[in-house]
Amino acid sequence: MIKTAISFALACTLFLQLSDLPSIHWLWLALPACFLLQLKPLRCIAVALFGACWALLNVHLILNDRLPTELAGKEISITGLISSVPERQQQRLRFEFKPDLSTLHALPNKIRLNWYRPLPQQLNAGERWQLTVKLKPLRGMMNPGAFDYESWLFQQGIGATGYIRQSKYNVRLSVASPYSINAIRQTLIDKVESILAASPNIGLIQGLTTGIRHNIDQQQWQVLRLSGTNHLLAISGLHIGLAASIGFFLFRFLWSLRAANLLLLTATEAAAIGGFIFALFYAALAGFSIPTQRALIMVATVMVSLIIRRPTTTSHILALSLLLILIFDPLSVLAAGFWLSFCAVAIILFVSQQRYPTAKWQWLKIHSLIALGLSPLLLFFFLQTSLIAPIANLIAIPFISIIVVPLLLLASLFLWLWPPLAELLLHFIDFLLTVFWPFLDSLAALSWSHWQSAELPLYYWPPIMIACLLLLTPRHFPAKWLGVLGLAPLLLWTPDRPNQGEFWFSLLDVGQGLSAVIQTQQHTLVFDTGPKFGQNFNTGTAIVKPFLQQQGIKTIDTLVISHADNDHIGGAIPLINEIETLQILSSSPHHFVNAKSCQTGQSWQWDNVTFSMLHPQPIDKDSENNLSCVLKISNTAGSILLTGDIEKETEKRLLERSPSALQSTILIVPHHGSKTSSTDAFIKAVSPQIALFPVGFLNRFHFPHSSVVNRYHDNNVSLFNSADHGAIQFKFQLNSISSPLLWRQSNRRIWTAHE
Repeated sequence: MIKTAISFALACTLFLQLSDLPSIHWLWLALPACFLLQLKPLRCIAVALFGACWALLNVHLILNDRLPTELAGKEISITGLISSVPERQQQRLRFEFKPDLSTLHALPNKIRLNWYRPLPQQLNAGERWQLTVKLKPLRGMMNPGAFDYESWLFQQGIGATGYIRQSKYNVRLSVASPYSINAIRQTLIDKVESILAASPNIGLIQGLTTGIRHNIDQQQWQVLRLSGTNHLLAISGLHIGLAASIGFFLFRFLWSLRAANLLLLTATEAAAIGGFIFALFYAALAGFSIPTQRALIMVATVMVSLIIRRPTTTSHILALSLLLILIFDPLSVLAAGFWLSFCAVAIILFVSQQRYPTAKWQWLKIHSLIALGLSPLLLFFFLQTSLIAPIANLIAIPFISIIVVPLLLLASLFLWLWPPLAELLLHFIDFLLTVFWPFLDSLAALSWSHWQSAELPLYYWPPIMIACLLLLTPRHFPAKWLGVLGLAPLLLWTPDRPNQGEFWFSLLDVGQGLSAVIQTQQHTLVFDTGPKFGQNFNTGTAIVKPFLQQQGIKTIDTLVISHADNDHIGGAIPLINEIETLQILSSSPHHFVNAKSCQTGQSWQWDNVTFSMLHPQPIDKDSENNLSCVLKISNTAGSILLTGDIEKETEKRLLERSPSALQSTILIVPHHGSKTSSTDAFIKAVSPQIALFPVGFLNRFHFPHSSVVNRYHDNNVSLFNSADHGAIQFKFQLNSISSPLLWRQSNRRIWTAHE
């Protein structure tokens, strides 16, 4: 069973690393797999073929359930069911929508919609609505080191995104069924909000109860992440297992009170049924999210093994759970939580066996070994791991799992049975979290609370994993401490940097906005940080920071904010709060502490690379756009010109003041390709070989404007844009400039949208 599960999982994992989807005709491989299954030495190969075929079939079904091209960007009317609890933010509502089958439009089975202001007075999960929408094909920002939104949408089975147009035809067709799970969850959330309206812990309580976490603020997430306790807010294996344990022991006790019951079912069989019922209840509260589905399958496997009373080792139960989860959802291997959950259980089994006599504090030792064993995985997936996680979780896991979660489940039940008691319980839980939170906060504030790592090449990870396995072996295992040598890459490896006189340029994909990073041998400059979308998302911390971290950059030497429009400045303050920034230059310095104005004539050299500020002058008076900082970076191979959002008035001014200084090899097109910029005279003065458009996919401004694109084509300029290509990177060497590295194309996977 163990070999079977590993073979199936490995096949699913390798298949999902492909950049192109194989033909559905490859499913015929299942036939020779059936033959190979009869040959014991080749059985693992047969299982691997079955795994690949199963993944292929599922991927085809998902990719065929996507928005047809002819409906992209069109305003259409649809009817259907609100299939998730809406996330309410200041400016918008976001929810999943299941359209009705329609003869007019071939729509995906699941759509993710945004409703912007003015918002409806009431919109609830489980209701049927008629909506006027504009839909878009799936598209996410594509950047090195950053979260792959397209992969997440793919895993969730979402076939399109879009937003709701204001219309008198947006009407509720029917209210939610009283038996709708999501409607019950929303009622629970609303009741908690009404009882704890002023509490800062409301997001934590909602997250632990229902898995809905959009009310957890960024500061709380940072504390959870740095302390290594963010897994406690994910209702998955730990919490579902806890609910199953509570149900198991409670049912066994109650069933044993009456002797006649034992003639029908043994206490263990009744307890197994009760444990599954409790796990099912908690999974329902969490909306049967994908992590809870995986945990529920694992619990069901354990409970069935208890009921059938067939002797089975724990490792075989774990392997069977793995196999069943992948049969249910082969895309699970794309989720970090899948690997972390199974590896945590596997580590517990590995370090608990054949270690006699059992130490008095064995549970504490196991806890520390789990932290050690999971650290490489955390570094692989997230490029960081918490060093104080063993200490934080030593207190947090029993506190949250044994005290808070059972009380929350009890309070959730009493909200319908006896509301006054539920209100008392919720206030008590709020008090407990208020007392507990400073403990986590103080740990997270420690300067050594976490360890960040640059992205290591893939060939380093096998020896790192083997090294961890060695360190987890019993004390007298031969060569145990050689594992320390295997961890050397984590401590000694440093990412490549440009040589003296060279620089690397990266135009990041921040949607409709601008952010670029310039690296020299010893220094880093960030030009703009992209937009901020509400309180919980900005591209400074979601895209720029992960990119810098992937490159091993811990300090920004100079941050240039061209001007104060949200699509350029939105991520700046959050980024500054998380990464040391030595100097800030901006045309709007009053938005920052200790910032300086960018001005014509400012010039400096880093590692034989020249940086020159060409605009604005102190005497200039104009709009925010026209006062944008204009920066030129050059070395012996060429130069690049960053122009912010300047328009034709500033272009004319630059042509009058310093036309020769404008000439550059690569131009970041002014104002994202707006028709108010990129005059023919300006293009001719810059005379770029390559022009880059920082634009969002199907943006509402319709940038870049067709007339601007044609103007660049007429001047024989090669064009690239971040909407089609994701992040775009160039290496300016001493005598040549590399071909562009287009991240969407170079990092393409089966689910990645094409140009």
